[in-house]
Amino acid sequence: EKIKAIEQKYQKASQILNTERTNKIEEQTVVYILSESFSDPARVEGVKLSQNPISNIQDIKNQTTSGLMKSDGYGGGTANMEFQSLTGLPFYNLSPSISVAYTEVVPKMNKFPVISDQFEAKNRIAIHLAAPTNYSRNVIYKSLGYSKFVSLITKGLDVHYQGVNYSDSSSYQLILDNMKDSQNQFFSVMTMQNHSPWLEANPETMEGKGEGFTDEENSKLTFYSRLLFQTDIATKNFLDQLSKINKKITVVFYGDHLPGLYPTSIFKNQEENQYLTDYFVWSNYETPKLNYSLVNSSDFSALVMEQTNSKVSPYYALQTEVLHKASVDKSDLDAEAQEIANDMRMIEYDMVAGKGYLSKDFFKVPQ
Repeated sequence: EKIKAIEQKYQKASQILNTERTNKIEEQTVVYILSESFSDPARVEGVKLSQNPISNIQDIKNQTTSGLMKSDGYGGGTANMEFQSLTGLPFYNLSPSISVAYTEVVPKMNKFPVISDQFEAKNRIAIHLAAPTNYSRNVIYKSLGYSKFVSLITKGLDVHYQGVNYSDSSSYQLILDNMKDSQNQFFSVMTMQNHSPWLEANPETMEGKGEGFTDEENSKLTFYSRLLFQTDIATKNFLDQLSKINKKITVVFYGDHLPGLYPTSIFKNQEENQYLTDYFVWSNYETPKLNYSLVNSSDFSALVMEQTNSKVSPYYALQTEVLHKASVDKSDLDAEAQEIANDMRMIEYDMVAGKGYLSKDFFKVPQ
């Protein structure tokens, strides 16, 4: 009864939202880029850099919908951030005993809704230059109907290293290589460049130092900052190339967590900075610059649909309400917001551990 009532509530909410929305998300190409360990080191108090490693990305952030993203992990937890951004299901509703959603939660789910469901299976592509078996991604992507998964074992790869891992520019090039002018596609991409261990020679002028850091910690910070500099250039070049493609494209770019190179003592008086990364949502055509200074990774799909003025299903109407009134940027929820948060928790419970009462219509845009 409760699930049915929630369904009806957000059926109406979606119809109201859709009277003002004119587009469909599947009528453009959407690229989700989880940028491994990407987070501005300058935000950590006590860290000093000889130059700004991410000036291009800061310029992009200034011109687009952008802000900070709250991460659930420090120095790890990539797969959980990916799970949240694709499904819209917040990790904070799950038991603290859960460590990896893909292996502990997904196998038991009776419904596994993802943003890529909006696109034809043949146009869903995943790119991650690591072992495909990591966190059962090969199994997950297959169950989600992805037509292609480019991983380390893909034959004929033309990729190069930046430091000790495969470069961001290689991952970006793989997106461009798989981009088709005549089709609307969905890309789920995870980079590897800024994963530990960190080692990078250029630019030599780039140095980082932290208050109370050991020589080894300063060395890691320096190498990491140089790698961010390379990410910054590669990201600008990538978006410049997307600008020239004659179809609508929207990119969601976000860091999954901070690199685990900082001594935890530095966060003693700035605990929140240990879990804040950067995000932006960029389109190669004119879209509004929305004001969401702090989001959860589970908010991205609702945010993208709002920015692109795309119609929503009851499920994404609920997520839009969470984004507006009950997400991580709100500390004290009023009665309405608390009800929305509880609705989200109920829906998530039904999918993850409940009886699966949700109907298929909950996930469809009402006609």
